[in-house]
Amino acid sequence: MSKQILLNEINFTKSVEIVPRKTNGFGDVEGDISIIADVVHAVTTPENPLGSPGIDPVVATYIATAESDLIPIPHITPRDKNSLFIRSQVLTAVKLGIRNFFVVGGDPIDPRFNSKEVRELDTLGLIRAVKESVSLMKENGQKILVGSALNPFRANEESISSAKLESGSSFFISQAIFSAEPIRTEWLRRRKFRLIAGFIPIWKKGQLDAVARMGSQIPSEYIRGVREAEDPAAFSSRAIREIIDDIKKEVDGVHIMPIGNVKLAREILECV
Repeated sequence: MSKQILLNEINFTKSVEIVPRKTNGFGDVEGDISIIADVVHAVTTPENPLGSPGIDPVVATYIATAESDLIPIPHITPRDKNSLFIRSQVLTAVKLGIRNFFVVGGDPIDPRFNSKEVRELDTLGLIRAVKESVSLMKENGQKILVGSALNPFRANEESISSAKLESGSSFFISQAIFSAEPIRTEWLRRRKFRLIAGFIPIWKKGQLDAVARMGSQIPSEYIRGVREAEDPAAFSSRAIREIIDDIKKEVDGVHIMPIGNVKLAREILECV
């Protein structure tokens, strides 16, 4: 598989989010990739996750996939940059051979850093800007794919997703789900776009509140299962695999956001 393949060319996508640590070198990223390389098609990296300074996602995904055929998918957010910088970021990525991007609004900035949001573009404007940036390359004909987030818990998500499609989004990754029901709404059953189901394996009991604050709705029985489990990681792994088995004919892929536990992501995906 070529790393320049567009994500929509894969029938059923398996991907993992990795978050580079704030350490010298990229040994941490290379170590994460060595764990999951044979069970995934693509790797995503967030941009300044949780509104805190982070490692540039274009650089991180490029280095992460440099020695493999995994598809790099950097996150792009309008929170921290104006439209000029965003276009430069996309041009840099395309020059490095990156063809797939994931557009997301971004978490609120952590108040500890006393920084202001930019948001010159909204999410729809960002999708268009990313799509249009490739036309600035002197070599014409480059194709890129832009994906965006889908919140299955939001009442007006159908209209929001339609606007994203009209702006140029070609695939969606859902906010983390903890049961099959959120993606079985009537409008998602009749959708005309690629939907990749997102999952967060909760491997420590203390992560429950943090994940809930991200906006995902966690069923009470799932919460109880994590709290009562001797091994929350084993419980989450089993629960997610059961959900994937239940929905895999209804979605176009699965995406694991493992909160740093890539071994757990591997355990889940090698069974898919």
